[in-house]
Amino acid sequence: MTTTLHSDSALRDWNRRNVLAAAIGLAMLAPARSAPRSALRFRAWEAGESAAAGFGLRMSERPVTAPGPGQVRLRVRATGLNARDLSLLRGVRIYGSKDGPRRIPLDDNACEVLELGPDVSGLQIGDRVVCTHFPLWLDGAWDDATMSRMDFGVNTDGFLAEQAVVPARGLVKIPDDMSFEQAATFPNAGLTAWHAVVEAAQVKPGDTVVTLGTGGVSVFGLQWAKMLGARVAITSSSDEKLARMRALGADVTVNYRTNPAWHEAILDATGGRGADVVLNTVGIGELERSLMACASNARVMQIGANPVKRGAPAQGPGGAPMEVPVGLRDFPRGMIMRGLRIQGVIVGSRAMLQAALQAAALNRIAPVIDRVFAFDQAPDALHYMETGEKIGKIVIRVS
Repeated sequence: MTTTLHSDSALRDWNRRNVLAAAIGLAMLAPARSAPRSALRFRAWEAGESAAAGFGLRMSERPVTAPGPGQVRLRVRATGLNARDLSLLRGVRIYGSKDGPRRIPLDDNACEVLELGPDVSGLQIGDRVVCTHFPLWLDGAWDDATMSRMDFGVNTDGFLAEQAVVPARGLVKIPDDMSFEQAATFPNAGLTAWHAVVEAAQVKPGDTVVTLGTGGVSVFGLQWAKMLGARVAITSSSDEKLARMRALGADVTVNYRTNPAWHEAILDATGGRGADVVLNTVGIGELERSLMACASNARVMQIGANPVKRGAPAQGPGGAPMEVPVGLRDFPRGMIMRGLRIQGVIVGSRAMLQAALQAAALNRIAPVIDRVFAFDQAPDALHYMETGEKIGKIVIRVS
């Protein structure tokens, strides 16, 4: 069939139609272009001004940024709550100015590698990783002046977000058989307990270890101490929680609500000798009883920083916690005559985190997770944390 073009105008129209059709066909065959990075965004919770009814959290969108030299961009799969998060979000520390950008809270994390920055080696896209709490503390002794310059959730954005950019050197790979939710319990509670029990106290078979309460650090302390062959005593205000602890292997359980002088129960259970190690996860209000529960040459691992003593008035001026004097009546003589040691414990290094994850995988230690909340339920998770009803850890599944 022959097509006759009757004029220059008709020829131009015919060419235009065919060029357009060809362009459409090529566009359909060409691979789709990804959106420019400047247009990509992720969701994050930001910490604002706290109030009695809430934590000041607000959902925001942040632009996706490329990792710089030595950095990695991560998809956050899970995060979690720790005691310090409640203090931070209630205004003990300031996250940012009223008009400036707000800090993303929470330091617990379990992530997937999305993008590698220049000069990063030993990692691949898709690797499952956790980032240590202080990514500048790789190994060796703690140095607050230099290593606390990066503190997730305090002076650096944390992990209550869909993405994060972190130093690659702070990352540790997650064991294959461990879920993201389980792995997210290690950067803070699991690591702090490992530092206290394994590294600082150097618990050995036959030692008696006391750990206070049934929060994340205490439960991990029970699990690490049992792994090392110790006899473990644990306290709680709930008989139901204590039953759970016995199922985990606790040898001695003490309800401090019905038995406020819990240190006497520890002495009775040890034939008057006392404990070799006490994990004081509560704070200064329990330091005196921690010391009185000790055997000669015992080690008190001071982990909790709560200044409020149990049973004391809850608030002072402006709603701030009231500091209650502690007698420490027998402190000097008891410290000297029994050769006691008190040591502050702050989370742990990257090397400790790697050792803790490997030990958990090898010994099949499963973190105790009380509840898992969805990302959109982060405020609900914090309110549940405040009730004190949990056992072990609260996890937030991000993606």
